[in-house]
Amino acid sequence: KGEVVLEKMRLWNEHCPWNFENKMFLLSAERESIFGNVDQAASFYARSIQSANDHNFVHEEAIASELAGVFFRQRELDATSYELLFHSQKCYERWGARAVARRVKTFIGNEFGSDYGQTCADIN
Repeated sequence: KGEVVLEKMRLWNEHCPWNFENKMFLLSAERESIFGNVDQAASFYARSIQSANDHNFVHEEAIASELAGVFFRQRELDATSYELLFHSQKCYERWGARAVARRVKTFIGNEFGSDYGQTCADIN
């Protein structure tokens, strides 16, 4: 069923990439992640986030960033994960989804500890 949805998204993207490109990339990222294609998944996550940003879909940028952050956390790439999750939180806040932003902030705290971001800033 997922393949059917992805194929529909590809078709819709051909007709209106402005609206569907970032969604197609995100679905592709999730598909590649499921099949263990880490490099391809990472590339599709990045393309989805960039496309959503380019087309001013802040809520979809937030979703793609959050999913990418979880993806990288599962692979113990903590700095990348933190950066994406933090970006997701800020996007949710910009969009006005304060409850979702708080959920992501709580997730970040639970996964990395409350001072992780400050520790990273001190290193840089």
